[in-house]
Amino acid sequence: MKRPILLGLLTLALPAAAAAPVTYTVVTAATSLNLMTAESQTSVENFTGRTSKVSGSLSYDAAARTGTGTVSVDGASISTGNGLRDTHMKSADWLNFDKTPAVTFKTTSVKLVSGDKYAVNGTLTMNGVTRSVTSTATVKLTPASAATASAGLKGNVLAVSTSFPVKLSDYGVKNSRIGGQVSDTLTISLKFVASSGG
Repeated sequence: MKRPILLGLLTLALPAAAAAPVTYTVVTAATSLNLMTAESQTSVENFTGRTSKVSGSLSYDAAARTGTGTVSVDGASISTGNGLRDTHMKSADWLNFDKTPAVTFKTTSVKLVSGDKYAVNGTLTMNGVTRSVTSTATVKLTPASAATASAGLKGNVLAVSTSFPVKLSDYGVKNSRIGGQVSDTLTISLKFVASSGG
């Protein structure tokens, strides 16, 4: 009689023990580790916008291999290497970053594919418009160590990277240069680190 009771108690206890989501905060000071790029390729002109101003937080359960999160990029800080182009991109005629600088991605579902790869569904909000986005993300967990501490990272560390297409016209961005000098579809790539130690 004791063995079935003990097994029953263990069965009840295991899910509770396994459910241990941990909160990770994007390390905003890690400017060399955080990067968002937006790449435009056309037959007329190619350019890439870059910024390291990434913020947000994630909840990750290492046992269940799933999580949630919200990450924002400061669109007003994106630089393409051309000051005039950057000024135009921030204006109301383009991406409207002067008025709504935040580009925010929020997960709706995260599912393990294999290894460190996850299928991620979520919403992207830009220029006051929210659309559904699907991507594959790589999420690597590194336990706190002397190496992470020497890099200035506190606690356990998540390194996240993903890439997905964004169609500007879906976000109310209309300009005569789109389809000529600027592609209507940009390839957005994002990588950042987040730590459990704040």
